[in-house]
Amino acid sequence: MERRHVAVVTGANRGLGRAVAKALAERGYRVVGTVRDPATGAAMRDRFAADGLSFDAVAVDVTAPDAGARLAAAVPEGLDVLVNNAAVTFDGFDLGVVDRTLAANWYGAAAVVEALLPALREGGRVVNVSSGMADEASLPAALRAHFHDAAPERAGIDALVSAFRDGVAASGEPPEGWPRSAYRVSKLALNAFTRHVARAVADDPRGLRVNAVCPGWCRTGMGGPAAPRSVAQGTASILWGTEVPVGGPSGGFFRDGRAAQW
Repeated sequence: MERRHVAVVTGANRGLGRAVAKALAERGYRVVGTVRDPATGAAMRDRFAADGLSFDAVAVDVTAPDAGARLAAAVPEGLDVLVNNAAVTFDGFDLGVVDRTLAANWYGAAAVVEALLPALREGGRVVNVSSGMADEASLPAALRAHFHDAAPERAGIDALVSAFRDGVAASGEPPEGWPRSAYRVSKLALNAFTRHVARAVADDPRGLRVNAVCPGWCRTGMGGPAAPRSVAQGTASILWGTEVPVGGPSGGFFRDGRAAQW
């Protein structure tokens, strides 16, 4: 019997995460998705099942210390695709916003990847859902260089993120040269982490592919009704990353299947 493909999608309860989960299920995947509310997960499972699709919910916040372990336990057979989609954004700028944003978009996202990497099967793909706001070109040259220099080591990325957070804690404002956006910093860190992980698994015999993708500004609950792109367009951009073949690009940042500006 042919082995069934398995995908894990974080933040699967709404918006792009939900659309990606459904699209993968329609392609025959057993999809495991994170939701915050057990009732939401049960309702999604029932709706998917009514359409003949497979969906299992794990009710966990990606900021929880055991989130990665619980996801790994939900796929004892291993997985083929991880779509690291869960993220938050908040209005305003203060230390509370910075801490909540980094907890989900950086620390939680990185922890999920690290927990599930050992469970990826041959040809497995990791898709980190990033943002066009992670464009490094507009950063001061010194800061841009730091993000590239940090990419080979997780500790270096953590140090950069901590420097940003500590600056806000000390003065209420980011250190000189840093963007005044915790969301943007979290996605800059995620892109650097994507490069780090891709390099770390470059010689792995499983042929893993690790990429960041930008879905664009989409009309979701997070993006709002004024966004120029549809959910379908954003979903397609993410799904491209789930189909990168063995030997295909790894460690890159892509939008609609094309290399995006770092």
